[in-house]
Amino acid sequence: MFDEIDKAIAEVQQPRSRFQLERFVLGQHSTPEMRYYQTVIELQDMIYKYKLAQIAVKKADIKIARLRASGDELDELKAEEVELALIQTRFTMLGAERELKNLMEIWDNFEHKYTREEIESAQPDYWQARLTNNAKAMLMGGSSVNAAHIEAMDQAGVLDDFVAEVEKTKKELS
Repeated sequence: MFDEIDKAIAEVQQPRSRFQLERFVLGQHSTPEMRYYQTVIELQDMIYKYKLAQIAVKKADIKIARLRASGDELDELKAEEVELALIQTRFTMLGAERELKNLMEIWDNFEHKYTREEIESAQPDYWQARLTNNAKAMLMGGSSVNAAHIEAMDQAGVLDDFVAEVEKTKKELS
């Protein structure tokens, strides 16, 4: 009765599309070092969760077998409940496998695999770009740059350059 819908459920499984991963998860970062870093962190998290799910499947299989071995009617119903949860876990794992495949392909496409030292040394450029672009987006959105963002720009050492750029743009427009 549910075969067709089960196929449809299996077909759509994937937490985030390749587009989302590339454009929003990794694309939020303006430097290749930070895109690489984010890719590796995403892989670490997804691999960990996937391995936990594999363990959960093994535990569920054991629990089902033990419940069925008891011969008790209530235990049989409990086994059926565990089986239903197992179906959900397997659907989730299917989506995780797809996302892992995408993340692995993205990781493989990095021509350079960055070291912690390289990522660390690229931080000033990253934060200059990120904070400046965020401030520009606030201004383009019709609001002012909030105090916390101004403080962050100052802490990163990019505020003076940004203020000079804004002043130059104001003069050019007037």
